[in-house]
Parts: sequence; structure tokens; C-alpha cells
Amino acid sequence: MTEDGRRTRRTTLLATGLVAGAILTGCASGADVREAAATGTPSPSASAGVDLTAGLLPAEAFGPDARVVPVSGEQLSRGALPGMGAPADVEVTPESCTAALQALPMQQPPTPEDLAAQVAVRGTTYTAELLTVAGPAAELVGRVPELVDQCPQVTVSSPEHGSATVDLATFDVPDLGDAAVGVSVEVVATEPGGAQREASGLVGLVRDGDRVVALATGDREGAEADRAAFTALLEQAYDVQADALD
Repeated sequence: MTEDGRRTRRTTLLATGLVAGAILTGCASGADVREAAATGTPSPSASAGVDLTAGLLPAEAFGPDARVVPVSGEQLSRGALPGMGAPADVEVTPESCTAALQALPMQQPPTPEDLAAQVAVRGTTYTAELLTVAGPAAELVGRVPELVDQCPQVTVSSPEHGSATVDLATFDVPDLGDAAVGVSVEVVATEPGGAQREASGLVGLVRDGDRVVALATGDREGAEADRAAFTALLEQAYDVQADALD
């Protein structure tokens, strides 16, 4: 892959990561987010003595030729989650979404035992699954449609990575658990040199009590995701964790 291609993927990942964080924390509820982050009160865990990896999709669910890479809760808690907030050199507009992004480096992140994830690679398609005990924060899943309505487009920019404009829209998914929502993500990334790239993806979230199942898919070559297949996989992901952990 060329350096331009790697830079574009970094820009796209930066944009979608920040926007996903905004969705999950509530881009229209900056005051509530800041208060929750400031208290640092740990959420009660329902996973004591339970291996959350048992609730992840089996490898064959991603297709017979998919390569599935597990991501441990330890890796997530030490790496990806604490670093998901907006870096100091990243500008986010509209301003209404900024407060939530600033609150993402949580003072009380989930423990490794409360996280499990995996990434499946099939050709040029990447699909990531995350299962977490989110405690009271799991209730935010039900507010995602409202939040997307208020932040349907977000622009992030960085001197190092360029800028990206991300358009969000909800789509229908089966009536799963206590709340379920699908979000389509369209990204137009502009490199520092001015070249533009486009990418798209789908995100699905399901709340099951104080657990959250998150599924995301995208194609590194820009191919549009099969929404029906993604929705079926989200339904399967919910069923697997419910059967394994309830």
C-alpha cells in the first residue's frame, strides 16, 4: 500500500473513531458527559466470573475464508479505549460535538474483564465486534437516533492527517434486546496535499441489560457494505451473547 493510501486510512479511521465516540457518549449532552467523566464512578459489572469472549460470534459467522483476530480486553483497556478522545491537534465541528469527544479518555474505563472484541478480515472487508459491560452507559444506545439527528454531519481536521467530513444516518435493524440501532457512516477525507478519498461503513449497536454489542464493517477499497447481510450478522451477534451469557 502506498503512503497516500496509508494516510487516507489513518484519516478515515480518525474520523470514524471520533464520531463513533461522539455517538456513544452523546454529542448533544455535553454537560451530562462532562459530569459523568468527572465523577469517575465505576459502573457495576455483571460479568464477574464470566468470560465475555464466550459471547462473541464464532469465526465461521464471518464467512468460510475470513481471518479472525481476537482483541483482548487487556489490549482494549490499555490501548484503544483510553486513547479514543480527540487529540490536542484535532479540531471538531460543530462545536456541540466537541464536549463529548473531550470526555472520552475516561477516568474510569471498563476493566479488561468487561471487554471482549475481535476483527474479521475477508478480502478487502473488515468487520469488528465489541462486547462490553457498559453499566448505566448502556442506556445511551437508545438515544443514538436522537443524537444522530442533532449531529448528522461532523468534520474533523488535523495538521498531520488532513481533514474528513463524516455524514451519519440511522437505518432500521431488528427489534433486539432493550434497544438497537444501525448507523451508516460516509466519510470524505482530504489529505494535507489536497487529494480526496471516500469511504463508507455501517455500525450496529444493541443494548442487552447493562451489556452492549457493537458491530462495525467497512471496505478498504471503498465498496459499499451489504446492509441486509450486516443486519443479519448483528442479529446473530446479539443472539450469541444472549445465549452464552444470560
